Amino acid sequence: MLTVQAASNHLHPEACGKSSCVKGGIAVMFYTSLCLLALGMGGVRGSMTAFGADQFDEKDPSEAKALASFFNWLLLSSTVGAITGVTGVVWVSTQKAWHWGFFIITIASSVGFVTLALGKPFYRIKTPGDSPTLRIAQVCISIWLFLHDKH
Repeated sequence: MLTVQAASNHLHPEACGKSSCVKGGIAVMFYTSLCLLALGMGGVRGSMTAFGADQFDEKDPSEAKALASFFNWLLLSSTVGAITGVTGVVWVSTQKAWHWGFFIITIASSVGFVTLALGKPFYRIKTPGDSPTLRIAQVCISIWLFLHDKH
């Protein structure tokens, strides 16, 4: 949605001399796009590490070693991706056109999603255990008991 809005001149706000001139349907599309982007990135960042770690069996020594390597590669690829975004994509956005930067990111994200979807038959999907809320409550109660036991 951000790519479409950046590429289409009639979806840009009119200049008004203030810090924010976004109104009406343009504002709805813009803020909806930003909210969906934040929601998607939050979901990916939060689950990518755990999903990747689930692909390894900690009981197998070779897979336990590969798990440590996975986290190194994950950090490296995240850092390289951030550097590429800050330099390459921003350069394209400023030198060519704003919407081309969004377009590059849209294509890269689409390729990543397709790659993830195509690999689904090969993933280890662990069945969920207890409710995450129950586990959080257990930790909070344990901390509370620990703190009150000290006094």
